[in-house]
Amino acid sequence: MADVLIERFDNRVAVGLGNTLWSWQRCDACKTDGLYQSTSCSSRVSRANRYFNFYTGLLLDYHEASPPNDRPFKTHGDIWNAISLLAKHPELTRADFSERILVPASKSIGESLIMQATALVVKIVCMTDCSNLYYSTGRLEEGSSGAFWENQIPFNKYLQDLFTVQNQPIWSSQHGQTEVLYERKRQLRATKLIKHLDLNLCPTHNIHDHLRLDTRRNELQIFHYASFLKENLRSQKGSPQVNLLPRQLLLEVLDSTQRILFPLGDAKSRKLLKSFIANKDYSFDPEIEKFELSAVCNPEENISYRYLANRLEDLFQELQSPKPRKWLEKQLQRRSSARYMMLATLAGVAFAILLGVLALILSSVQTWIAYQAWKHPVVTA
Repeated sequence: MADVLIERFDNRVAVGLGNTLWSWQRCDACKTDGLYQSTSCSSRVSRANRYFNFYTGLLLDYHEASPPNDRPFKTHGDIWNAISLLAKHPELTRADFSERILVPASKSIGESLIMQATALVVKIVCMTDCSNLYYSTGRLEEGSSGAFWENQIPFNKYLQDLFTVQNQPIWSSQHGQTEVLYERKRQLRATKLIKHLDLNLCPTHNIHDHLRLDTRRNELQIFHYASFLKENLRSQKGSPQVNLLPRQLLLEVLDSTQRILFPLGDAKSRKLLKSFIANKDYSFDPEIEKFELSAVCNPEENISYRYLANRLEDLFQELQSPKPRKWLEKQLQRRSSARYMMLATLAGVAFAILLGVLALILSSVQTWIAYQAWKHPVVTA
């Protein structure tokens, strides 16, 4: 499987990738490259199918964008070896990592190809884009501004700076779910965000963009690859081979999706989620509607928000006092005391002008009648 060229992909390659990322145990058929797979291997591949589609899409773009002779990664095994290297040595800088993944025959490849190769590994392992805007296609058009992994920065330091720990009084509370926190979560259901803010919920494959609110475009980014989150959490309960993303971050992304945006116990939310899964424009991961908290969480884990707290609070505050999006909303500043005060003032001015116009018309009519009576007096017999 490891020597399979990157342009080819099948279930055996999927199991090999699962073994590299999440310590999947391979069946005898997979070990011998047999055509038949056990039920356990097939079910795991089916469970993570949406992530494997993401993986094959990355490799297709990489294959088309890089010349065959200068390409650092030619087989899946080349990529898996690079993943294992980064997982075992997260202290490597980007320059050191680039040096160690290049085979001797490809030492002279250009900087852009090296950047593509290292960025590919990070995208596969962490589902985030560490590329410079110059080398990353689409990020400038999408308005994304994720952190760039500098050549002299260790990878674990890059992740630490990218995912900063926050301390928000309500969302980061260690005392369980208070009444205030429960009410905030209830208000942030996707159905209510669409109804009150008319938000467009946009799927993203960049975990760093989860819950990123763009008021200019009126969009909310949602990281929906639940299979990636669950497999990482399952493997971290055991002895994972790859353990780069913080476990707390993975729990928060999964919990914010399944219990805040789309609470699976709410019929309207579940119906909306199913529509996002079925709609090809969204293509949400089907695993997102399978609630498996006990399978991925340890019994003592309490999910408080330390990585997504600020984004959740910003979203709640936007719901309470929305920024004006349309021209009329900008003028009237609706749904806040200042906005209502401006509306009342404008309404009062308009009413006063209307009364003035009506009084002027009435006065003009009365003056005309008096003038006609004076000019044409009625003569009585």
